[in-house]
Amino acid sequence: MPFLMHLRRLLLTGIILCTAYSLSGCSRIQTSIEDLMSPPVLTQEQAQIRNALAQVSGENDIKYKYPQNGEYRSSFIFYDIDSDATEEALVFYQSASKGDSTWINIMDRSDKGDWISVCETPAPDATANIDFISFEHLTDSKTISLVIGWEDLRSNKTVIAYQYLNHRLIPIFERDYTEMSITDLDSNGSTDLVLFTRQAQSTLVFLACQTDNGFETVDSFQLSRGIISFDSIQEGKVSKNSNALFLDSTIDLYETPVQITDVISVAKGEDGLPILINLLDDESKSLSQNTLRPAQNLLCRDIDNDGIIEIPTVAPLPGYESIFDEDSPFLTTYNLIGANGQLVPKQSGVINTQHRYMIAFPEKWLNNKVSAVIQPENGEWTFFAYNNTLDDTYVPLLKIRVYSAKDYHDKFDSDYFRLIGQKGLFEYYAYIPTSQGELAITHSELTKSMFFLLE
Repeated sequence: MPFLMHLRRLLLTGIILCTAYSLSGCSRIQTSIEDLMSPPVLTQEQAQIRNALAQVSGENDIKYKYPQNGEYRSSFIFYDIDSDATEEALVFYQSASKGDSTWINIMDRSDKGDWISVCETPAPDATANIDFISFEHLTDSKTISLVIGWEDLRSNKTVIAYQYLNHRLIPIFERDYTEMSITDLDSNGSTDLVLFTRQAQSTLVFLACQTDNGFETVDSFQLSRGIISFDSIQEGKVSKNSNALFLDSTIDLYETPVQITDVISVAKGEDGLPILINLLDDESKSLSQNTLRPAQNLLCRDIDNDGIIEIPTVAPLPGYESIFDEDSPFLTTYNLIGANGQLVPKQSGVINTQHRYMIAFPEKWLNNKVSAVIQPENGEWTFFAYNNTLDDTYVPLLKIRVYSAKDYHDKFDSDYFRLIGQKGLFEYYAYIPTSQGELAITHSELTKSMFFLLE
Protein backbone atom coordinates (compact mmCIF):
# COMPACT_ATOMS: atom_id res chain seq x y z
CA MET A 1 0.00 0.00 0.00
CA PRO A 2 2.71 2.66 0.77
CA PHE A 3 4.20 2.13 -2.71
CA LEU A 4 0.79 2.50 -4.40
CA MET A 5 0.07 5.67 -2.46
CA HIS A 6 3.48 7.08 -3.45
CA LEU A 7 2.82 6.18 -7.10
CA ARG A 8 -0.56 7.95 -7.00
CA ARG A 9 1.15 11.06 -5.65
CA LEU A 10 3.70 10.97 -8.47
CA LEU A 11 0.99 10.63 -11.10
CA LEU A 12 -1.10 13.38 -9.53
CA THR A 13 1.95 15.65 -9.42
CA GLY A 14 2.61 14.94 -13.10
CA ILE A 15 -1.00 15.81 -14.00
CA ILE A 16 -0.80 19.06 -12.05
CA LEU A 17 2.51 19.98 -13.69
CA CYS A 18 1.19 19.20 -17.17
CA THR A 19 -1.90 21.33 -16.52
CA ALA A 20 0.26 24.16 -15.18
CA TYR A 21 2.51 24.08 -18.25
CA SER A 22 -0.50 24.07 -20.59
CA LEU A 23 -2.10 27.03 -18.84
CA SER A 24 1.15 28.99 -18.75
CA GLY A 25 1.56 28.73 -22.52
CA CYS A 26 4.99 27.10 -22.33
CA SER A 27 5.91 25.47 -25.63
CA ARG A 28 8.57 23.07 -24.31
CA ILE A 29 9.66 21.24 -21.23
CA GLN A 30 13.00 19.68 -20.31
CA THR A 31 12.55 15.97 -19.69
CA SER A 32 14.95 14.37 -17.23
CA ILE A 33 13.11 11.31 -15.85
CA GLU A 34 14.49 8.36 -17.76
CA ASP A 35 12.95 5.25 -16.32
CA LEU A 36 9.69 6.39 -14.72
CA MET A 37 7.76 7.39 -17.85
CA SER A 38 8.01 8.61 -21.44
CA PRO A 39 8.47 12.37 -21.91
CA PRO A 40 5.08 14.04 -21.44
CA VAL A 41 3.48 15.36 -24.62
CA LEU A 42 2.21 18.83 -23.90
CA THR A 43 2.10 20.36 -27.37
CA GLN A 44 1.77 19.42 -31.00
CA GLU A 45 5.49 20.06 -31.33
CA GLN A 46 6.34 17.39 -28.77
CA ALA A 47 3.93 14.94 -30.41
CA GLN A 48 5.48 15.47 -33.83
CA ILE A 49 8.97 14.85 -32.48
CA ARG A 50 7.94 11.62 -30.76
CA ASN A 51 6.05 10.39 -33.83
CA ALA A 52 8.98 11.17 -36.11
CA LEU A 53 11.32 9.29 -33.78
CA ALA A 54 8.96 6.31 -33.65
CA GLN A 55 8.89 6.19 -37.44
CA VAL A 56 12.65 6.24 -37.87
CA SER A 57 13.24 3.74 -35.05
CA GLY A 58 10.43 1.46 -36.17
CA GLU A 59 9.00 1.00 -32.70
CA ASN A 60 7.16 2.80 -29.92
CA ASP A 61 8.99 1.17 -27.02
CA ILE A 62 11.66 3.84 -26.61
CA LYS A 63 13.76 4.55 -23.53
CA TYR A 64 14.89 8.17 -23.36
CA LYS A 65 18.38 8.94 -22.09
CA TYR A 66 19.61 12.10 -20.44
CA PRO A 67 22.98 13.57 -19.35
CA GLN A 68 24.06 13.05 -15.76
CA ASN A 69 26.06 16.28 -15.51
CA GLY A 70 26.46 19.64 -17.15
CA GLU A 71 24.06 22.40 -18.14
CA TYR A 72 21.82 20.20 -20.28
CA ARG A 73 20.01 17.43 -18.36
CA SER A 74 17.24 16.61 -20.83
CA SER A 75 16.47 13.83 -23.30
CA PHE A 76 15.17 16.54 -25.66
CA ILE A 77 17.52 19.47 -26.37
CA PHE A 78 16.58 22.34 -28.66
CA TYR A 79 19.56 24.16 -30.16
CA ASP A 80 20.51 25.89 -33.41
CA ILE A 81 23.34 23.48 -34.09
CA ASP A 82 23.86 24.49 -37.75
CA SER A 83 23.58 28.27 -37.19
CA ASP A 84 20.66 28.69 -39.61
CA ALA A 85 18.67 30.82 -37.15
CA THR A 86 16.23 27.98 -36.37
CA GLU A 87 16.51 25.39 -33.63
CA GLU A 88 16.96 21.70 -34.25
CA ALA A 89 15.80 19.07 -31.74
CA LEU A 90 18.38 16.57 -30.46
CA VAL A 91 16.82 13.44 -28.97
CA PHE A 92 18.80 10.83 -27.02
CA TYR A 93 17.26 7.38 -26.70
CA GLN A 94 17.60 3.61 -26.69
CA SER A 95 15.38 1.11 -28.46
CA ALA A 96 15.19 -2.65 -27.99
CA SER A 97 15.79 -3.38 -31.66
CA LYS A 98 19.09 -1.45 -31.61
CA GLY A 99 20.66 -3.05 -28.56
CA ASP A 100 22.11 -1.24 -25.55
CA SER A 101 23.68 1.69 -27.36
CA THR A 102 22.34 5.22 -26.98
CA TRP A 103 21.44 6.99 -30.20
CA ILE A 104 21.42 10.66 -31.14
CA ASN A 105 18.62 11.66 -33.45
CA ILE A 106 18.51 15.17 -34.89
CA MET A 107 15.12 16.52 -35.91
CA ASP A 108 14.55 19.51 -38.17
CA ARG A 109 11.47 21.18 -39.57
CA SER A 110 10.34 20.39 -43.09
CA ASP A 111 9.05 23.01 -45.52
CA LYS A 112 5.57 22.19 -44.20
CA GLY A 113 6.65 22.89 -40.64
CA ASP A 114 6.60 19.29 -39.46
CA TRP A 115 9.41 17.76 -37.43
CA ILE A 116 11.33 15.13 -39.41
CA SER A 117 14.40 13.05 -38.64
CA VAL A 118 17.43 14.27 -40.62
CA CYS A 119 20.34 12.56 -38.86
CA GLU A 120 20.93 9.61 -36.58
CA THR A 121 24.20 8.50 -34.99
CA PRO A 122 24.97 5.87 -32.33
CA ALA A 123 27.21 6.33 -29.35
CA PRO A 124 30.63 4.68 -29.66
CA ASP A 125 31.04 1.01 -28.74
CA ALA A 126 27.47 0.42 -27.59
CA THR A 127 27.88 3.07 -24.90
CA ALA A 128 24.74 3.41 -22.82
CA ASN A 129 25.16 6.54 -20.70
CA ILE A 130 25.76 10.26 -21.24
CA ASP A 131 28.05 12.15 -18.88
CA PHE A 132 27.44 15.65 -20.28
CA ILE A 133 26.48 17.60 -23.41
CA SER A 134 27.84 21.00 -24.39
CA PHE A 135 27.73 23.28 -27.43
CA GLU A 136 31.02 25.08 -28.07
CA HIS A 137 33.02 27.10 -30.59
CA LEU A 138 35.99 24.73 -30.83
CA THR A 139 37.19 25.44 -34.37
CA ASP A 140 36.20 29.07 -34.94
CA SER A 141 33.91 31.76 -33.59
CA LYS A 142 30.99 30.87 -35.90
CA THR A 143 30.85 27.07 -36.12
CA ILE A 144 29.04 25.16 -33.36
CA SER A 145 30.64 21.96 -32.12
CA LEU A 146 28.61 19.39 -30.20
CA VAL A 147 30.73 18.02 -27.33
CA ILE A 148 29.45 14.83 -25.66
CA GLY A 149 30.97 12.90 -22.80
CA TRP A 150 30.01 9.23 -23.19
CA GLU A 151 30.23 6.75 -20.32
CA ASP A 152 30.11 2.97 -20.65
CA LEU A 153 28.75 0.48 -18.13
CA ARG A 154 32.21 0.19 -16.50
CA SER A 155 32.27 3.98 -15.92
CA ASN A 156 34.95 4.52 -18.57
CA LYS A 157 34.46 7.91 -20.22
CA THR A 158 35.18 9.12 -23.75
CA VAL A 159 34.63 12.65 -25.02
CA ILE A 160 33.76 13.12 -28.69
CA ALA A 161 33.44 16.52 -30.38
CA TYR A 162 31.20 16.57 -33.46
CA GLN A 163 30.46 19.06 -36.19
CA TYR A 164 27.08 18.97 -37.87
CA LEU A 165 27.53 19.32 -41.64
CA ASN A 166 25.06 18.42 -44.40
CA HIS A 167 22.83 16.50 -42.01
CA ARG A 168 25.74 14.45 -40.67
CA LEU A 169 27.42 14.42 -37.28
CA ILE A 170 31.14 14.23 -38.07
CA PRO A 171 33.56 13.43 -35.20
CA ILE A 172 36.48 15.90 -35.11
CA PHE A 173 38.06 14.86 -31.80
CA GLU A 174 38.00 11.89 -29.45
CA ARG A 175 39.87 11.06 -26.24
CA ASP A 176 39.31 9.11 -23.02
CA TYR A 177 39.09 11.10 -19.79
CA THR A 178 38.26 10.86 -16.11
CA GLU A 179 37.37 14.52 -15.64
CA MET A 180 37.59 17.49 -17.96
CA SER A 181 37.18 21.23 -18.26
CA ILE A 182 35.89 23.19 -21.24
CA THR A 183 37.62 26.54 -21.13
CA ASP A 184 39.63 29.21 -22.94
CA LEU A 185 42.88 29.08 -21.03
CA ASP A 186 44.92 31.23 -23.43
CA SER A 187 42.13 33.84 -23.84
CA ASN A 188 42.30 33.70 -27.65
CA GLY A 189 38.52 33.52 -28.12
CA SER A 190 38.27 29.82 -29.01
CA THR A 191 37.40 27.00 -26.64
CA ASP A 192 39.95 24.47 -25.38
CA LEU A 193 39.48 21.08 -23.74
CA VAL A 194 41.60 20.16 -20.72
CA LEU A 195 41.28 16.45 -19.93
CA PHE A 196 42.42 14.61 -16.83
CA THR A 197 43.07 10.86 -16.95
CA ARG A 198 43.53 9.11 -13.63
CA GLN A 199 46.16 6.38 -13.34
CA ALA A 200 47.28 4.27 -10.37
CA GLN A 201 50.20 6.47 -9.29
CA SER A 202 49.83 9.56 -11.44
CA THR A 203 47.40 11.71 -13.39
CA LEU A 204 47.80 12.70 -17.03
CA VAL A 205 46.65 16.14 -18.19
CA PHE A 206 45.96 16.80 -21.89
CA LEU A 207 45.30 20.07 -23.71
CA ALA A 208 43.32 20.04 -26.97
CA CYS A 209 42.71 23.08 -29.14
CA GLN A 210 42.34 24.21 -32.74
CA THR A 211 45.49 24.15 -34.87
CA ASP A 212 46.26 24.41 -38.58
CA ASN A 213 45.72 20.64 -38.73
CA GLY A 214 42.33 20.70 -37.01
CA PHE A 215 41.19 20.29 -33.43
CA GLU A 216 43.76 18.08 -31.74
CA THR A 217 45.81 17.36 -28.62
CA VAL A 218 48.72 19.79 -28.54
CA ASP A 219 50.35 19.12 -25.16
CA SER A 220 50.28 16.97 -22.04
CA PHE A 221 52.05 16.58 -18.72
CA GLN A 222 51.90 14.33 -15.70
CA LEU A 223 50.92 15.06 -12.12
CA SER A 224 53.02 12.72 -10.02
CA ARG A 225 50.16 11.62 -7.79
CA GLY A 226 47.22 9.30 -8.03
CA ILE A 227 43.92 11.08 -7.41
CA ILE A 228 41.13 9.49 -5.37
CA SER A 229 38.55 12.11 -6.35
CA PHE A 230 38.38 15.35 -8.31
CA ASP A 231 36.71 17.68 -5.81
CA SER A 232 36.62 20.88 -7.87
CA ILE A 233 37.91 22.09 -11.23
CA GLN A 234 37.19 25.78 -11.61
CA GLU A 235 38.35 28.32 -14.12
CA GLY A 236 39.52 31.62 -12.71
CA LYS A 237 42.15 34.30 -12.75
CA VAL A 238 45.51 34.27 -11.00
CA SER A 239 45.92 37.92 -11.99
CA LYS A 240 43.90 40.41 -14.00
CA ASN A 241 45.40 39.17 -17.27
CA SER A 242 46.07 35.48 -16.61
CA ASN A 243 43.60 32.55 -16.58
CA ALA A 244 44.12 29.19 -14.93
CA LEU A 245 42.35 26.03 -13.84
CA PHE A 246 42.30 25.51 -10.08
CA LEU A 247 42.21 21.77 -9.41
CA ASP A 248 41.31 20.67 -5.88
CA SER A 249 41.59 16.90 -5.50
CA THR A 250 41.78 14.24 -2.81
CA ILE A 251 44.82 11.98 -2.72
CA ASP A 252 45.99 9.16 -0.47
CA LEU A 253 48.87 10.20 1.80
CA TYR A 254 50.13 7.30 3.90
CA GLU A 255 46.64 5.72 3.78
CA THR A 256 45.03 9.00 4.85
CA PRO A 257 42.84 10.98 2.43
CA VAL A 258 44.05 14.57 2.14
CA GLN A 259 43.24 17.44 -0.18
CA ILE A 260 45.74 19.18 -2.45
CA THR A 261 45.66 21.95 -5.07
CA ASP A 262 47.24 22.27 -8.52
CA VAL A 263 46.98 25.41 -10.64
CA ILE A 264 47.19 24.70 -14.36
CA SER A 265 47.71 27.37 -17.00
CA VAL A 266 49.28 27.69 -20.45
CA ALA A 267 52.27 29.43 -22.00
CA LYS A 268 53.24 29.84 -25.63
CA GLY A 269 55.54 27.12 -26.95
CA GLU A 270 58.34 27.50 -29.47
CA ASP A 271 56.00 26.49 -32.29
CA GLY A 272 53.45 29.11 -31.24
CA LEU A 273 51.01 26.56 -29.82
CA PRO A 274 50.01 26.65 -26.14
CA ILE A 275 51.79 24.36 -23.68
CA LEU A 276 50.56 23.32 -20.24
CA ILE A 277 52.28 24.59 -17.10
CA ASN A 278 51.65 24.00 -13.40
CA LEU A 279 51.96 27.38 -11.67
CA LEU A 280 52.68 25.78 -8.30
CA ASP A 281 55.21 23.15 -9.34
CA ASP A 282 58.18 23.30 -11.70
CA GLU A 283 61.86 22.37 -11.67
CA SER A 284 62.63 25.03 -9.07
CA LYS A 285 59.68 24.73 -6.65
CA SER A 286 56.97 22.40 -5.37
CA LEU A 287 54.37 24.65 -3.77
CA SER A 288 51.50 22.17 -4.19
CA GLN A 289 52.89 20.30 -1.16
CA ASN A 290 52.18 23.42 0.90
CA THR A 291 48.47 23.07 0.09
CA LEU A 292 48.08 19.63 1.72
CA ARG A 293 45.14 19.82 4.11
CA PRO A 294 42.48 17.61 5.72
CA ALA A 295 39.90 16.32 3.26
CA GLN A 296 37.14 18.62 4.49
CA ASN A 297 36.04 20.30 1.26
CA LEU A 298 38.31 23.34 1.60
CA LEU A 299 38.35 24.60 -1.98
CA CYS A 300 40.03 27.41 -3.85
CA ARG A 301 37.75 30.44 -3.93
CA ASP A 302 37.63 34.17 -4.56
CA ILE A 303 37.59 34.88 -0.85
CA ASP A 304 37.41 38.68 -1.15
CA ASN A 305 35.33 38.97 -4.36
CA ASP A 306 38.04 40.80 -6.31
CA GLY A 307 37.86 38.48 -9.34
CA ILE A 308 41.06 36.57 -8.49
CA ILE A 309 41.02 33.04 -7.04
CA GLU A 310 42.89 32.36 -3.80
CA ILE A 311 44.44 29.03 -2.75
CA PRO A 312 44.00 27.57 0.77
CA THR A 313 46.86 26.46 2.99
CA VAL A 314 46.47 25.36 6.60
CA ALA A 315 48.48 25.40 9.83
CA PRO A 316 47.77 24.30 13.42
CA LEU A 317 46.27 26.88 15.74
CA PRO A 318 48.36 27.70 18.81
CA GLY A 319 48.28 24.79 21.24
CA TYR A 320 47.57 22.12 18.61
CA GLU A 321 50.24 19.83 17.22
CA SER A 322 48.77 18.73 13.90
CA ILE A 323 46.22 19.88 11.34
CA PHE A 324 45.18 16.25 10.92
CA ASP A 325 44.01 15.69 14.50
CA GLU A 326 40.35 14.75 14.26
CA ASP A 327 37.91 17.50 15.30
CA SER A 328 40.71 20.00 15.91
CA PRO A 329 40.27 23.50 14.47
CA PHE A 330 43.12 24.90 12.39
CA LEU A 331 44.07 28.17 10.75
CA THR A 332 43.26 28.42 7.03
CA THR A 333 45.07 31.01 4.91
CA TYR A 334 43.93 31.96 1.41
CA ASN A 335 46.86 32.88 -0.81
CA LEU A 336 47.48 34.60 -4.13
CA ILE A 337 50.14 33.46 -6.55
CA GLY A 338 52.58 36.37 -6.49
CA ALA A 339 54.56 37.82 -9.37
CA ASN A 340 57.56 35.75 -8.24
CA GLY A 341 55.51 32.53 -8.33
CA GLN A 342 55.31 32.24 -4.54
CA LEU A 343 52.19 32.05 -2.37
CA VAL A 344 51.26 35.42 -0.87
CA PRO A 345 48.83 35.39 2.12
CA LYS A 346 45.63 37.36 1.54
CA GLN A 347 43.30 36.35 4.37
CA SER A 348 43.54 33.97 7.34
CA GLY A 349 40.96 32.55 9.69
CA VAL A 350 39.19 29.49 11.04
CA ILE A 351 36.60 27.61 8.99
CA ASN A 352 33.83 25.50 10.44
CA THR A 353 33.59 22.93 7.67
CA GLN A 354 30.42 21.35 9.09
CA HIS A 355 28.34 24.52 9.12
CA ARG A 356 30.25 26.28 6.33
CA TYR A 357 31.27 29.57 7.90
CA MET A 358 34.58 31.35 8.34
CA ILE A 359 35.86 33.62 11.08
CA ALA A 360 38.50 35.77 9.39
CA PHE A 361 41.17 36.80 11.86
CA PRO A 362 41.98 40.51 12.12
CA GLU A 363 45.67 41.34 11.99
CA LYS A 364 45.81 41.66 15.79
CA TRP A 365 44.73 38.01 16.18
CA LEU A 366 47.52 36.56 14.03
CA ASN A 367 51.05 35.45 14.97
CA ASN A 368 49.90 32.85 17.53
CA LYS A 369 47.94 35.33 19.66
CA VAL A 370 44.51 33.66 19.41
CA SER A 371 43.39 30.04 19.46
CA ALA A 372 40.04 28.22 19.62
CA VAL A 373 38.42 25.25 21.32
CA ILE A 374 35.25 23.33 20.45
CA GLN A 375 32.74 22.13 23.04
CA PRO A 376 31.64 18.65 21.85
CA GLU A 377 28.31 18.75 23.68
CA ASN A 378 26.88 21.75 21.81
CA GLY A 379 29.38 22.49 19.01
CA GLU A 380 30.16 25.93 20.44
CA TRP A 381 33.42 27.47 19.21
CA THR A 382 35.29 29.69 21.65
CA PHE A 383 38.07 32.02 20.49
CA PHE A 384 40.39 33.23 23.22
CA ALA A 385 43.71 34.94 23.88
CA TYR A 386 46.30 32.16 23.82
CA ASN A 387 48.51 31.95 26.91
CA ASN A 388 50.62 28.87 26.16
CA THR A 389 47.88 26.35 26.95
CA LEU A 390 44.48 25.33 25.63
CA ASP A 391 43.24 24.91 29.21
CA ASP A 392 43.45 28.65 29.87
CA THR A 393 40.48 30.24 28.18
CA TYR A 394 40.30 32.95 30.83
CA VAL A 395 40.16 35.73 28.22
CA PRO A 396 37.43 34.67 25.77
CA LEU A 397 37.08 36.95 22.77
CA LEU A 398 34.21 35.37 20.83
CA LYS A 399 31.78 32.45 21.04
CA ILE A 400 29.87 31.07 18.01
CA ARG A 401 26.88 28.73 18.12
CA VAL A 402 24.80 27.29 15.28
CA TYR A 403 21.18 26.25 15.75
CA SER A 404 18.63 24.72 13.49
CA ALA A 405 15.66 27.06 13.17
CA LYS A 406 13.59 24.22 14.69
CA ASP A 407 15.89 23.75 17.70
CA TYR A 408 14.97 24.88 21.20
CA HIS A 409 16.79 28.07 22.22
CA ASP A 410 17.59 28.44 25.88
CA LYS A 411 16.43 31.85 27.15
CA PHE A 412 19.72 32.26 29.01
CA ASP A 413 21.60 31.91 25.74
CA SER A 414 19.32 34.42 24.04
CA ASP A 415 20.25 37.04 26.61
CA TYR A 416 23.88 36.84 25.50
CA PHE A 417 24.07 35.45 21.96
CA ARG A 418 23.00 37.67 19.05
CA LEU A 419 21.88 36.45 15.63
CA ILE A 420 24.56 37.29 13.02
CA GLY A 421 23.52 35.17 10.03
CA GLN A 422 21.04 32.71 8.62
CA LYS A 423 21.25 30.18 5.79
CA GLY A 424 18.52 27.68 5.07
CA LEU A 425 17.40 26.14 8.35
CA PHE A 426 20.52 27.22 10.23
CA GLU A 427 20.91 30.31 12.38
CA TYR A 428 24.31 31.62 13.47
CA TYR A 429 24.70 33.32 16.84
CA ALA A 430 27.64 35.15 18.41
CA TYR A 431 28.53 36.24 21.92
CA ILE A 432 31.26 38.86 22.39
CA PRO A 433 32.28 39.17 26.07
CA THR A 434 32.96 42.63 27.41
CA SER A 435 36.71 43.19 27.19
CA GLN A 436 39.06 46.15 27.01
CA GLY A 437 42.14 44.20 25.94
CA GLU A 438 44.08 44.80 22.75
CA LEU A 439 42.59 41.66 21.18
CA ALA A 440 38.98 42.68 21.81
CA ILE A 441 36.59 42.96 18.87
CA THR A 442 33.25 44.71 18.40
CA HIS A 443 29.97 43.35 17.08
CA SER A 444 30.30 45.64 14.06
CA GLU A 445 33.80 44.36 13.34
CA LEU A 446 32.56 40.76 13.54
CA THR A 447 29.59 41.17 11.20
CA LYS A 448 31.25 43.47 8.65
CA SER A 449 34.72 41.96 8.23
CA MET A 450 35.12 38.71 10.14
CA PHE A 451 32.07 36.44 9.77
CA PHE A 452 31.45 34.88 6.33
CA LEU A 453 29.04 32.18 5.22
CA LEU A 454 30.58 29.85 2.64
CA GLU A 455 28.88 27.93 -0.17
